[in-house]
Amino acid sequence: MRIKKLLAAGILAAALLPLLTVSTLADMGPKPQITVVVRNSPGGEYYLDLLVYGDPDADLYDNLRDSRENYDSEMLALLENYQEGGWYPALTRGTRIPMFGSLTGKADGDEMIHTFSYVGVPEDFKIITVSSSGEVSVTREIHRNTFQAVVYYDWETGAVTQRSLVVSYLLQFLMTCVPTLLIEGILLLLFRFSLRENLRLFFLVNLITQVILTAVLGTAMFRSGVLMAYFFYVPLELAILLGETVVYTRFLKGHSFRRRAAYAITANLVSAGAGWFLIWYEFTFHSLAF
Repeated sequence: MRIKKLLAAGILAAALLPLLTVSTLADMGPKPQITVVVRNSPGGEYYLDLLVYGDPDADLYDNLRDSRENYDSEMLALLENYQEGGWYPALTRGTRIPMFGSLTGKADGDEMIHTFSYVGVPEDFKIITVSSSGEVSVTREIHRNTFQAVVYYDWETGAVTQRSLVVSYLLQFLMTCVPTLLIEGILLLLFRFSLRENLRLFFLVNLITQVILTAVLGTAMFRSGVLMAYFFYVPLELAILLGETVVYTRFLKGHSFRRRAAYAITANLVSAGAGWFLIWYEFTFHSLAF
């Protein structure tokens, strides 16, 4: 009965956890974002914008309404007048839904960082640049493969690359798996189970659960943002808690059924609590340009 009460209390606590962030489900959470990292940029001033496909004569939101006077009129005119095959500059001409950004970037060492954000950020776009000499360059079409994408643009070659999703999933796995192994491994010893006798089971169980967590939460995070990852986190962790409790009470070597169950519940609740706070840092880390 004590084990059942502990399990019920753990499930109830995990189920109430989303209430801590329910207020962020409105217009307070992270928005889509495109970060363009320009390498080998020219020494002089230049402007960079995103080209979107659509009707430039439609009723568009003026994304530069408060800052047009801050830009060179001739360079700005080159952007405003650009239109080819239905593609036009989103920040300069406007978008149906607002998009934030600046035509000038911020220096970061030898690179220039350009950030475009908010709900008007496109999924498919091209990069257009205008130099101080009046030269206009346009890249190939790019598809934003994550909620907040980082795109690398080489000014000299015109090559455009995007961070690999394989690398993103691998980083996501490492950022959750390593802390989980440390937390649950320490708890295994504190509950006085033999690590040597249970090492194979311990690693196998955590490997399977971390792969599942990475696949589900990583996909939710990369496609829809951190709030969607939080949405899936609680039910997924509850399923893992139940599954690991069944496995550990049956196959963990040493001590009584109650202690094996107590370890499974405690380890999962502690690691789940740590994972809850790590999600935000994982999302922030994936959004950084490096």
